[in-house]
Amino acid sequence: MSKSIIPLKISQLALLVSQRKHIPVNVALAYIYDSPFYSKLYDINSKWWYLDTESLYRLLERSWLPNERTASNNVVLFLTFCIENYAEKHNITSLEAYSLFRRYLVDQYLINGFDMLHTQGKDMILQDIELYIENHKK
Repeated sequence: MSKSIIPLKISQLALLVSQRKHIPVNVALAYIYDSPFYSKLYDINSKWWYLDTESLYRLLERSWLPNERTASNNVVLFLTFCIENYAEKHNITSLEAYSLFRRYLVDQYLINGFDMLHTQGKDMILQDIELYIENHKK
């Protein structure tokens, strides 16, 4: 598989998403990159890079359908709490914190560990997040 075809596929898909959803292309790109669908483009077994843009669009939309681990209001509140407090502690914007959480899958860690983590104090949670990020940078 040549990774060089994937940027072409993503750019074509972003234009289609932009057109269908009536959103700017940069928002369409974020929609694609932030989706569960994105990692499948690199999956050798799925071979999604062979699909036409319309088929990729349908797969992208299906990837956003709720699954059994849809976050509850409390989980979303907890995730937002973590993003905002991490941003404040590290003197970065909330968007930068969110981007960092996505890059190192901190958001999934927090969602999956919600039952235990939300009972901890703010300082303990932030230390845990920092340790998690540090371990995943390696």
